[in-house]
Amino acid sequence: MAVTLSWFFYMLCKHPSLQEKLAREIKEATKTKDSISIAEFTSRVTEEALDKMQYLPAALTETLRLYPAVPEDPNICCSDDILPGGFDVKKGDVVCFLPYSMRRIKILWGVDAEVLRPDRWLDENGVFQPENPSNSLPFRWNTPLTTSYKEPEITSKSWQETL
Repeated sequence: MAVTLSWFFYMLCKHPSLQEKLAREIKEATKTKDSISIAEFTSRVTEEALDKMQYLPAALTETLRLYPAVPEDPNICCSDDILPGGFDVKKGDVVCFLPYSMRRIKILWGVDAEVLRPDRWLDENGVFQPENPSNSLPFRWNTPLTTSYKEPEITSKSWQETL
């Protein structure tokens, strides 16, 4: 999570308009108008407030798309196998998934694949639409099959709002 938050804050620094849009959304969701204490603010960061936010998870997801916490994932084959598409691998072969590169493929993500654009994760009504987590990396680790799949998302959102 530390790597993701580091990239997220870096993106906020590079993109002031992103920072402004997120600040507006957070203020609306937490019903914060004026300056308040950090204690009062954190008391307003409820699950209900988090559920109202659409741009925050889109911005976080877009950051993860561009800067996955695990940019490459090498694996050594334990036995001979055939990968999808018919590619043969032998025991001892190294197969490396490259989420960093995969999330920049223009055929899949468009000509702006290397551009931070959180709106790509919002539908026409501005509602966050996560990608099917079983389809690709780095999003597949937070699937409903894990016991607390929402915990990293909630923790990350809470830290981002507080900071």
